Amino acid sequence: MSYYTRYRHIAIDEARPAPTPAQIAAIETELQTSLPASFLEFLQVANGGEIDYYCDVPDGRGGFEQMSFPGIFNADEGDFCDETLVGELRAARKHMDMPQKILPFARDGGDSMLFLDLSDEGQGRVLAYIRELPAWTGPRAPAGLMVLAPSFDAYIASLYLDKNEVISNLEQYASLPSHLAATAEYLDIGLPGWRDDPDIGPLFRRLKIELCGNVQD
Repeated sequence: MSYYTRYRHIAIDEARPAPTPAQIAAIETELQTSLPASFLEFLQVANGGEIDYYCDVPDGRGGFEQMSFPGIFNADEGDFCDETLVGELRAARKHMDMPQKILPFARDGGDSMLFLDLSDEGQGRVLAYIRELPAWTGPRAPAGLMVLAPSFDAYIASLYLDKNEVISNLEQYASLPSHLAATAEYLDIGLPGWRDDPDIGPLFRRLKIELCGNVQD
């Protein structure tokens, strides 16, 4: 049994079927330009899915903030703010004054979003819109729009798994053999060599004994 679809080193959870040619045409008509090949390839396996990976967002102080934008918008017929590519595109133009040829494609679970800039100036770069949070939440990347990656390929290449989160999820949520099977597939895609990791490997094997009575992967 497979729990994920895959795009390069990215394990994608709960993706919808690949977009139809009509859906792609509707997005490109609304966007007023063609989608790049790498993004179209991504949508074939990630349409409306979740990618639980992190990227480093410049914090304006010479460092980075670890952020995740797991919610990928889908190619269904869209309305405003409905997590469809067409609907979020219309909403961004109306509520954020986004110009033509800039496509929202992912959200962080709140109001921070990622955009694919297909304008003549943008040349396919990825932009991040960071929503301002109250001061009590602590330091974070500065609010507003920034260039996150020079291309969609570069953005995908920058994504990584957080080792501490992997360990925490195993310790807190692994209670069935199926959880371990899904985690093994997830790590095989996103963190090759994890079985030899001095922290993840022994923890996984201990849980395998507890839940399955053996250590074979």
